[in-house]
Amino acid sequence: MKRRLGLLSLSVLVLIGTLLFLGSAMQTTQADLDAAGFTGAQLVPQVTPICTTHTTGMTLTTSSLTPKVGDRLWVTVTLANEGCGQVGLPEYRLALAPSSYILVLDSPVSITHYVALEPDETDLVTFSLQTIGAGEVTLQASASFEVHLGYPGPAYWAYDSTAPVSVSVPVTDTEIVVLQQAAYEMGCFPDILRASDTVYRFGCAVAAGHSIDAQIERFGNEETALTVFAAGQGTGLLEPFHCYPAYKWEYEQETMPKWQAWHRWLAERWIITAHSVDDTGIPVAPSPIVISEAIYRAAIRNRLFGACDRIYLPMACKQ
Repeated sequence: MKRRLGLLSLSVLVLIGTLLFLGSAMQTTQADLDAAGFTGAQLVPQVTPICTTHTTGMTLTTSSLTPKVGDRLWVTVTLANEGCGQVGLPEYRLALAPSSYILVLDSPVSITHYVALEPDETDLVTFSLQTIGAGEVTLQASASFEVHLGYPGPAYWAYDSTAPVSVSVPVTDTEIVVLQQAAYEMGCFPDILRASDTVYRFGCAVAAGHSIDAQIERFGNEETALTVFAAGQGTGLLEPFHCYPAYKWEYEQETMPKWQAWHRWLAERWIITAHSVDDTGIPVAPSPIVISEAIYRAAIRNRLFGACDRIYLPMACKQ
């Protein structure tokens, strides 16, 4: 019995000693932390800094800086979200200066992308242009977009633009420019065929089985041009076209193409021929005179020959 009491007393003493040791160790550890400058408040996570503004960058690149008349030019615009906010719904626009008959947009004037750009993400858009004249054009793209600086957080619309880029189209034969611009006005973008040193042509499909084409032939002088023009007149009647001599003829048959029409006119030392084709009996292709009008406007614009219009003056009759 005495032995059991002795063992129990020893166990109690060991337990009390262990508790005293642990308490001392805990006090020492907390004391050491306090001495080192650590406090309980420092265990709270730090607040993430708030995004206060946006930062974006834009660049513009082209498929060529020296395209030729008749080439298609591709312009790629890139928008980069370089800041901490979110950028979305960018609407891109491409400005041309001067906005003349050199480069013309073949794609929409503005393009909107329904995207949201996180930080370090980019978006790009491509514009398509037609090269229809010689000269230098400056391109510059811009974009408006929505900015979100966190959720919840401030949101607003912002704007950015690219640096201007110059594109230079080298000079070429004026006849090529005239036909290219006329074709553009007619709604087509054909290859201009230089059949010889003095003959230029283009053709364009309007619809399945319906097409238009035109030709400009240049002669050394007006006398030679007049001789060739008169030789092809046949029995056709002359009808003034902007006071230039002109004649037209049509051809209809049972087999395809069922209907064709021509309009030919002489302007100084150039003979211009416009041609429409309809495989079916239903006229769909524009009239040759409509094609001639587009060529005339382009020729005057590029000074291939002088403007010529009939002027009617009032006549006073004596009683």
